[in-house]
Amino acid sequence: MKSALFLLVLLFTGCASYKASNLSALDPYSVRNYPEIDGLHIGCKAFTKEDCLTYLGRNVIAKGYQPIQLTFQNTTDKTYIFSSKEISIPCTNTQEVAQSVYTSTLGRVVGYSLLVLPAIVDGIKSMKANSSLNEDFHEKAPEHFIIPPGSYKKTLVFVPRAHYHSIFDLSLLEQETGKHKTVGLSLVK
Repeated sequence: MKSALFLLVLLFTGCASYKASNLSALDPYSVRNYPEIDGLHIGCKAFTKEDCLTYLGRNVIAKGYQPIQLTFQNTTDKTYIFSSKEISIPCTNTQEVAQSVYTSTLGRVVGYSLLVLPAIVDGIKSMKANSSLNEDFHEKAPEHFIIPPGSYKKTLVFVPRAHYHSIFDLSLLEQETGKHKTVGLSLVK
């Protein structure tokens, strides 16, 4: 009887999960118009649906957000500060984007109706998947961070599709002087 119940649970539980790859590096030689600010090289790329599935595990474009990857290679002796608020196109809060692609825990549980045990198991898997997704999105898309001398940093920003433009300005704060350095960027897709 126990083995039959176990098989029933196994049969009816879904596979709510979250799996995504780390962001790849944007090689300066493969990105056209690789701009720089006094020796700080900046690469940018608009994600495709395939990139979303590979690096985010979800198609956020279908939910109305355009992910843009930015890569910084600081070959200077200066420290810069990145903030997503210093981009000329509006960026959406990472939490909002993550929540838009959560696995629906309630919907999955209700779908099981009378099968309580499979509903509980699948609900727990769904909550764990959403938690992993949330953690990964925040790790890949911090709102601000420091770019120390000699470092290499990668990040994502999410732009509402209605406000997406392939050309935009990015301003970085030079920590030592307190001055903003601005550069125009052109996205590669």
